[in-house]
Amino acid sequence: QAAMVGGCEAVCLVLGAPPRAPSAFRGHWPERVEPSPPLASTVEAAHERGQLTLREPRAEREAWESLTHVALPVHRAGQVAGAVGVSVRGALPGESKTIGERLAAGVALLEQLLDTRQELDRLGRMLGVATALLEHERLPAAAHELAVELARACSCDRVAVGVRRGRRVRVAGLSTSVRFDARSEAVRDTAHAMEEAVALDAWVELPGDSESASQEHPAHETLRSGSEAGRVVGLPLAVRGRPVGALSFEWAGDEPVTPALRDSLQRLALLAGPILDLSVRAEAGFFDRARAFAGRVADRYFGSPRLAGATLAAVASLVAILALVPGSHRVSARAHLEGRIQRALVAAVPGYLAESHARAGDLVQEGQVLARLDDRDLQLEVRKWESQRAQLEGEYREALAQRNRTQVSILRAQIDQAAAQLALAREGLGRTAVVAPFDGIVLEGDLDRSLGSPVEQGSVLFEIAPLDGYRVIVEVDGRDIAELSKGQGGRLTLGALPDTPLDLEVERITPISTARDGRNYFRVEASLEEPASALRPGMEGVAKIDAGRRRLLWIWTHELLDWLRLQLWSLLP
Repeated sequence: QAAMVGGCEAVCLVLGAPPRAPSAFRGHWPERVEPSPPLASTVEAAHERGQLTLREPRAEREAWESLTHVALPVHRAGQVAGAVGVSVRGALPGESKTIGERLAAGVALLEQLLDTRQELDRLGRMLGVATALLEHERLPAAAHELAVELARACSCDRVAVGVRRGRRVRVAGLSTSVRFDARSEAVRDTAHAMEEAVALDAWVELPGDSESASQEHPAHETLRSGSEAGRVVGLPLAVRGRPVGALSFEWAGDEPVTPALRDSLQRLALLAGPILDLSVRAEAGFFDRARAFAGRVADRYFGSPRLAGATLAAVASLVAILALVPGSHRVSARAHLEGRIQRALVAAVPGYLAESHARAGDLVQEGQVLARLDDRDLQLEVRKWESQRAQLEGEYREALAQRNRTQVSILRAQIDQAAAQLALAREGLGRTAVVAPFDGIVLEGDLDRSLGSPVEQGSVLFEIAPLDGYRVIVEVDGRDIAELSKGQGGRLTLGALPDTPLDLEVERITPISTARDGRNYFRVEASLEEPASALRPGMEGVAKIDAGRRRLLWIWTHELLDWLRLQLWSLLP
């Protein structure tokens, strides 16, 4: 600093808060020459006022009275932490401002060094606390070591470390003794004070700023009066917002805790809380771990243990009711409608498709022509056999006139053969029209794009079903088939008629399973008691068949239990 300020005769430094100025650290340059009284008083004035202080030279006999003295305060964390002053010879009037600017550069560097030192001290205390906790496997030893380290770091008369057990806080370690009686009045008062800090989830300090602080914190006031401490502090410990314990500090004097110390203790609490929680978990038994897990779940999902307890009680009551109250067990499965009668209309004779008057989905009446085959070949066949029969009948009459019995017999047989062929041709001609055998709906058949194409005899042209007879096909899963029997009732709800449930009755259970869409099911046939007029074959829906009375809990959980049994059986050797 002397090199930065031209004409500098001496430099004086004071470090420490203003109230402690008499005992603060002092440094000066030159080292062997004590600072002059004017320089020392200028530095002390800047230290106390916290602002730039100047002292102009005087025309007196003492040499040091002809010097210009400039002093600046040193700040740390927003507070005055010292002051630096210089004595300059030969400074012109008004040059004190320039001297102060040069002096401020050195002060800025000193403030950075002080902040760095403060952070290093704080980091060292944190590492000391972490080491104290991690060096011991047992909770009492770790808590005692933590209390000792905290008491040494904050010059505290007594420090207590508490851990949370349910809703209470238990004293786990004291800085004054390794062993203590948890039933003593002093330890109980300390535990109550820590419980108060945990409940408030805030820093508690007595005496406080207000006169009503003692009434607001009765447990801390009881601790302060019982231990004859001048000042007590309660600090909660938490992990991710979950309280795990608390710290209690006691000082004999009543000086308030400085903001720097309070900030350091709160930072230490952020570090000590998780490590202390790990020690508590490591020593916890099975029931303690289960209780802690339940508490974490309650805090996370319910917000409070009371709400979690009420919810658990409600769930237990609901399970008890479900385990005692019976209900109707119904087997649910996909279902679809089929016509009870399905008639296939085939081509009676081979030929070519000439006309088509219906397609799938059309309603038809009995006797309605659905399609017609080309009959020209059959008409030629009829004429052929008619002419051949007429010719044979003429020859027959001629042989009969000649009384040629042999020829008569032969011609008679040929005439019968021609008549049979003629009848067959006429019969085929009458079958070229495909006629609906009853009133119903066409299920399959769309021949509009096949007109003129050849049709083989026996080819299926249409499938129709009546509208007054249906059966329900229920695809029951294999795990539920044992619950069903013939004669059981149920209800069917179709996707096209969701507001019209239909009553059904089981008629037949097919004892052969069918695999489709990755599952096995049994085909169960049921009849509808009162079919609706809007029903159509092919409609799909969900059927629920009544399978008796069972407990509600079994109805809701038997599928899961059956699956678990099967998985367990497959895993066991």
